[in-house]
This record gives sequence, structure tokens and C-alpha cells, in this order.
Amino acid sequence: MKRYLFVVLMWGLLCPTMAQPKVTLEQLQQDWSRYQGQRVTITTPLILCGKLYDSHLVSPERLFAPEERAVGLGQGDSTTYWYWRHYNDSLRIKLQCRTGFNLNLGATVKNLTAQVIGPRSLQTGAQPRFKNYKPSKKITTQKGALTICAANVQNYFVHVGGYATKRNTPAQHQWQCEKTAAALTRINADIYALCELEQGSSAPAELCARMNSLCRKDKYTFVVTDTVDRDTISVGFIYNKARVRPHGDLIYVYNENLNNIYAHRFMIQSFEDMATGQSFYMSINHPRSKRGDAAQANAKRVNSIKRVLTALDTIDAPIILVGDYNSYGQEQSLQMLVHAGYKDMVMAMDSLNYSYSYNGECGYLDRVFANDEMQPYITSIQPIHWNTDYYYSAAYWSKYNYKNNIPPKQKQANIWKHVSPQAKRNLLFRYSDHDPLLITLHL
Repeated sequence: MKRYLFVVLMWGLLCPTMAQPKVTLEQLQQDWSRYQGQRVTITTPLILCGKLYDSHLVSPERLFAPEERAVGLGQGDSTTYWYWRHYNDSLRIKLQCRTGFNLNLGATVKNLTAQVIGPRSLQTGAQPRFKNYKPSKKITTQKGALTICAANVQNYFVHVGGYATKRNTPAQHQWQCEKTAAALTRINADIYALCELEQGSSAPAELCARMNSLCRKDKYTFVVTDTVDRDTISVGFIYNKARVRPHGDLIYVYNENLNNIYAHRFMIQSFEDMATGQSFYMSINHPRSKRGDAAQANAKRVNSIKRVLTALDTIDAPIILVGDYNSYGQEQSLQMLVHAGYKDMVMAMDSLNYSYSYNGECGYLDRVFANDEMQPYITSIQPIHWNTDYYYSAAYWSKYNYKNNIPPKQKQANIWKHVSPQAKRNLLFRYSDHDPLLITLHL
């Protein structure tokens, strides 16, 4: 009797494991309800494509924002747009599980065992064995070329406690400066076109000072904008004064009145390549974000691009437009640039890549456009994946501060001794939520 009970007990323990079906993702997609409540092993390799507060998003492939491929509903071909929307939704799976803080987007898991708790929804008690994805520090450059780094530095405000930095302490800002300057210096570009600087000259001046300190020479300077700092988001230029020099006055494109936070998000500057004597115009643009009412936000982006185009109409020279446009390729504001004769160089050179990720979908919010005179000079565009894929808690603003950040209430002026070794190793990563673009020119 004891032996019989032992066999029954062991069978009860082992049976769920032995009966656990192996399925492909395609089989699950055909009928999720068939496996409801069951533990299954998914033989299709899955990629971590997004993180939520209590769960993760996995998919068999990288998912691109539908707006990169089709115009959204109500603005054109809605059938194509909704095809890609449903395609993404069918592949994106919500996975409730425990994972480490250092797991990057792009990590992969094979033969995932989990319980089906609903359509496109899985749960696993144990921590899945993801193979982590590690961004490369290597940057490909071409000898003799002029390089431009177009980067969103995510609310680089010198004055702590204002509009965009209410949650920052002085120590956190110092850590932000260390990370941002280290990353930009490593990129070693000749011109930096930066979005989300504090309006005024203190932000680029502080970055320049730290970048020169890291280079151990007086290498970089910046285009002076306002001498008075304001608690608003702006854009700006930093450049290598041995390679290029500004040519002519800085042109502001005012989107709205001076007191509005979007007033200084557009600037145009001519630069001269000192090696060749060739000059070109660069327009750095940062239209309205997608927050709030979608229609109103889109209308503001459209209005912004109209003003930029009006300013550029008077210029007869090679022109390159860069920045964080807060729009994907097929959205109205970017298509206005295309219809005005500016080629989308990102789609022409590197359409299967990305600079930003949200809700498990990636794409290019950061873009490059060029007129006919400028296009032959652009030889390559590459996103540097130091931010979008890297784990969130490595950021200077992270609320987790887990083994890779300073204590959130640290007030000391010198924080370097308070930063963990892991944080120092990850110094280049997650200084922003956008990846920088490195643009190579042969003038």
C-alpha cells in the first residue's frame, strides 16, 4: 500500500511536467483558448522588446511602429496602417516574470516554459534564462570624413528643480553630466546637434567644459544662443573648433512666442569645413511631442515644420536637417519635408534600424533629411544603441538605484566615490532615452 501511494504521489508530481506540451508561437496564435491555464514550452525563440512596470513584452522579432510603414487612420491608407497594427499586436506577448535589473532589450530566450493566463499573456514563477544583449562600444568611422552626432540628451537642465528636472538632486545632475559628456566624447564627432538642452548657454557650456576635461585639451566649443537661461527646452550646437567653424549668424525659427516652452526648439546654422572650405547649413529641429491630444499635437508639429520650411526657402546651399522630430516616417509632418524636396536619408540608408523604442515597438523618431545639393555628401548614417536597449535602472534619473546609480539623496559635490563599479563600467549607456545618430560626410 505504501509503495502504491508513493507511485501515485510521484505520478501526480511528475505528470504536469511530463504532459507539458511543446508548441510553436504559431500554434498558440491559432487558438490561445485551447491552452488556457496550461503550462507550455514555446519552442519559438522570443526577443525581449519592451518592459512594463510589472511585466515584460516579448516577440519573435523586433516590432516596428506602424507609422514607419503606413499613414495612420484618418490620414490616408488606413487599411495598410491597421494591417501593421494588428500584425504587431498578434506577435507581442505580455510576460509576467521576475528578471534582473540588468536585462537589456534585445535579450533572447529559447524554449520558454510558462503558463498561459490569457490571449497573448503568459506567466512564469521562475526567472527565465534570457541570453542578454550587450550594446557594442565600437563606433565605425571613415578616415578623413566629417562626422555629425545628432542626439537627444533628455532634459539636460543645469538648474536643478525646474520645469524638466523637478525630481533631480544636484548629485543626480552631476551624474547626468558625467554620463552624457563621456558618451559624447567617446563618439568623437566634429559637430554635435543636441536636443533637449536647457534654453540659454549654460547647458552647452557645462557639457563643453566636461568634454574638454575628458579630452585633456581645449577641443570643443559651442554656438552661443541666449545669454539668459530659461527653464525651457531648447536645442544647440557643440563643435570641434579645429575641424569646423560657424559661418554667418545663427537663425532661430520661432514656433510660438518667446515665453512658450517650444519657442527655441529650432535653429539653423551654417558651418564651414576648414579642410575643404565647403560650407553647408544644418537645421536642428525638435517639434512637439506626442503627449496629450494626438490631433492637437500633430497640428503643432505640422505648424512647426511649416515654419522651418519657410526659413529654409531663402537658403540656396547644401542643407541637412537633423533632430528629434517626434514622428515616424509616414506621419504628416515628415512627409511635408519629403514633399518639399528633402530626402529621408535614414530610410534610404538604414531603414531596418531604430533610435527609439516604446511599448515594444521601435523606429526612428530621430531623423536626417537633405536637399539635392547635400545628398551626395552623406555617405553613412548609423544609430549607436547605447540608450534605447539598455536597462532602465542604469539611467541617472532611475528610481531603482540598484547597484548602478548614486544614492537618490546624495548631496556631496563629488559623487564619483559613491558610484558603484558597475555604474562606472556602464558610464556610456542610458544617458538618454534616444540613441544618437552618427552621420558621416565627405565634402
